[in-house]
Amino acid sequence: MSAETVIQGALFSALSGVGLSVVDSAQQNRDGSDASAFPYVEVGFVTIGAFDTAGETGFDYVARIHTRSRSASMKEAKLIQGQIYDRLHRGALTLVGYLHVLIQRERSEIIRASDGSFHGVCEYRGLIEKQP
Repeated sequence: MSAETVIQGALFSALSGVGLSVVDSAQQNRDGSDASAFPYVEVGFVTIGAFDTAGETGFDYVARIHTRSRSASMKEAKLIQGQIYDRLHRGALTLVGYLHVLIQRERSEIIRASDGSFHGVCEYRGLIEKQP
């Protein structure tokens, strides 16, 4: 399995414990508006790069985790981001064929979308090593 799919699967597994719907792409109506049930978490793009040492094959990655809320305030989105932080930051991911070294949140933000909902984005950076 590729490192990208292993990381994506591990993030899905970890975030499923938050108690919200976890998707990799939000459902859309024919007019392009969001059709997903709110609130939800979206595992977005995972950017991966080589991070090899003399004796190990490794990867450095950045994962974008999106939160979506139609609450009247940012509070719900912030609480969801807090749950994600508690679940991921300096935690352990279960990976098949790879050793998880580190994951930590680098930044997060919440903005109001044009439809009045709140869209949060958290970026997590991590390291993994391929197992022989």
